[in-house]
Amino acid sequence: MVVDQLRSDPGADLKKLKTVATSAQLNAVTTLIDRSRDEGQRQTGTTAINELQVQSVNLDNSDPKAGKVPTVVIDVCWDVSKVDVLDKSGKSIVSPDRPDTGWTRYTVANYKYAADPTGGWRVATGQDLKQTPCAAS
Repeated sequence: MVVDQLRSDPGADLKKLKTVATSAQLNAVTTLIDRSRDEGQRQTGTTAINELQVQSVNLDNSDPKAGKVPTVVIDVCWDVSKVDVLDKSGKSIVSPDRPDTGWTRYTVANYKYAADPTGGWRVATGQDLKQTPCAAS
């Protein structure tokens, strides 16, 4: 995952986020990574995706300038059991109470659908869900 790569390598260019995210999600993840880097934190390990559930698909591209673009809403069950976050001295700052799995609902949008119907998809929003975690991988 791009976010894992960027959180693991403090020198990696955050512009790479634009290949996978847009809108509110791009701003949120950029802010998170910038803050972590400013505090000297880095990630080890990678996030696993255990399950995906498509909730809706809407291919209406009637008014892209007004934000009426094709979207897909997907619930993702993620597993961070193999992820650690280290402070600048190399000590783990992950709480022992952190859940290893959870669900996030992502809206994936394609603002360039007319020109790039297959490659223009980006995560536009993400919201954690309060539901029973999925099984760890």
